[in-house]
Amino acid sequence: MAKRRNKCAKLHCREATAIGGLCQKHHDENERKHHRYMEAADVLHTGSVDGEYIRQGPLRDELQKIQKWWRQVCGAVNAERQHPVLKDETESAMSWCIGIAQEIIDAERELRAGGVGDDEMRQYRRRQLWERFENLERGLMSNGVARLENRR
Repeated sequence: MAKRRNKCAKLHCREATAIGGLCQKHHDENERKHHRYMEAADVLHTGSVDGEYIRQGPLRDELQKIQKWWRQVCGAVNAERQHPVLKDETESAMSWCIGIAQEIIDAERELRAGGVGDDEMRQYRRRQLWERFENLERGLMSNGVARLENRR
């Protein structure tokens, strides 16, 4: 029989466990991350944020671009094969798509609330993820390093 933890399973946390081996704070943090992931997956499938389609403009264009990648990545992962461009990084591309979608959701919500929407930091975070796809399209690894089969 496994010994029950009385301290949070999160590294360096000494709080008492509340739910699933985590303290309340870390459990809530995991719940927020999961909810954010599910919202991103939903927008990748439906194109809508909070039941409304993203308004026309650069965010919608970018969403449609990442939706194309998402469909290809999901198809490859579900068929248990490598994508011809993404190769051994096919599964990693799922998290890149989710990351881009999360930033698009945040920008769209801020625009709807009358804010700036797509600020420099959001653009920067998305740009970092888009560079991974661009590197792979050029035949490199996602980090920009030449693939072993191309180094001769």
